[in-house]
Amino acid sequence: MDFREAEAFLDRTRKHGIKPSLERAASLCRKLGDPQKRFPSIHVTGTNGKTSTARMMASVLREGGRRVALYTSPHLQSVTERIVVDGRPIREEDFAKLMTRLIPLVEETDRETGDPLSYFEVSTALAFAYFAARQVDVAVVEVGMGGRWDATNLVNAGVAVITNVAMDHVAELGPGLAEIAGEKAGIIKPGCVAVGGALCPEALKVVEAVCAEKEVPLKLLGRDFDLLYQVTLGVQTERLGQVVGIRGLFRQYADLYLPLLGDHQAVNAACAVAALEVWAGSPRRLPAAEVERGLAKVSSPGRLEVASYNPLVLLDGAHNLDGAQKLARVLANDLDYERMVLVLGILEDKDWRSMLNVLVPLADTVIITRSREERAASAEMLAAEARRLCREVQVVEGVAEAVRRARTLASVSDLVCVTGSLYTVGEAREALHLKTG
Repeated sequence: MDFREAEAFLDRTRKHGIKPSLERAASLCRKLGDPQKRFPSIHVTGTNGKTSTARMMASVLREGGRRVALYTSPHLQSVTERIVVDGRPIREEDFAKLMTRLIPLVEETDRETGDPLSYFEVSTALAFAYFAARQVDVAVVEVGMGGRWDATNLVNAGVAVITNVAMDHVAELGPGLAEIAGEKAGIIKPGCVAVGGALCPEALKVVEAVCAEKEVPLKLLGRDFDLLYQVTLGVQTERLGQVVGIRGLFRQYADLYLPLLGDHQAVNAACAVAALEVWAGSPRRLPAAEVERGLAKVSSPGRLEVASYNPLVLLDGAHNLDGAQKLARVLANDLDYERMVLVLGILEDKDWRSMLNVLVPLADTVIITRSREERAASAEMLAAEARRLCREVQVVEGVAEAVRRARTLASVSDLVCVTGSLYTVGEAREALHLKTG
């Protein structure tokens, strides 16, 4: 089996959808010898920010000479992006070899349970097997959705991180913040330490109750650790991002360079540092120099990513209202440009009206598009709403063509912002010939 055949098998499992249960994934992992138990983990959930926070932690951990695994989702261009060791995505030949091993076990599990494994369950089991085979020192594992019944919750992590809680995936996680927080708090297990980021009062109440019930210490942003300051450097060819000060659990960190845009990324950095301090257990095991070097080297593709200059092209996978609001703050406050051309493609199961209300008024020209993802909203439907908010609205069906159109409309002093979903951003990265590794 080659990579394309392996990828095709995995893609066929998409039709099985999302089903709340750990039983199927646990059964598959048992057949693999429970590889997720052969390495220590840091587990990360949250409505937004979990991928960037996970990437920050992995970058810092690598500075200590450790073999570090990183599992994130969704991918932007290739499934191999999800499964990373020492900063390198799994090789296509290794992915194919592992999938060849997994397929009979997947089919056996499907027969036993009568409930076929999902795309995410199979890819998670493959990641665990790869990490165990590579004998990693630590894995930073990002939740796919929620936490309690997410396939990643098979890890027995010593640190459980909840970056934030906002409204998203309400059909699967519940109609309110308390219900969503309860699902995310499902990664908190006896014996671990929980780290909480920007939690609203309703979510915090739930997380605190779960921690009390399971006798788990909770380290909280604004109480046990904090972001002391954040200075945006803007977009410059030599020094993109911001400088932050963090009060950690061990020490204060002054003037840390973070090559990412947005005050929310500064908060994510504070959470990442606190989680790493918990994992390390002592200042000696996490020198300040490692934190400084690791944060300075971090990247987070598709998250306020600068793709090119003159004109400035910004890619951000904001896929819900909370993400759109964070992006809007950056667009309004942190960047210098004459006009903005906004390229938008949103999934139909999101709160797209609210997202349009936040983002479209900031733009001079809006190009509505539709990604190849089957859940993508109709471009005409989005455009009808967008025309209430902006006089210049165009419809371009393909993302690649929409990006090309936007760049032709923008002068060197303008901004092109591509957003609305990670699927839209992934296709934009392909069109711009950006590498995934």
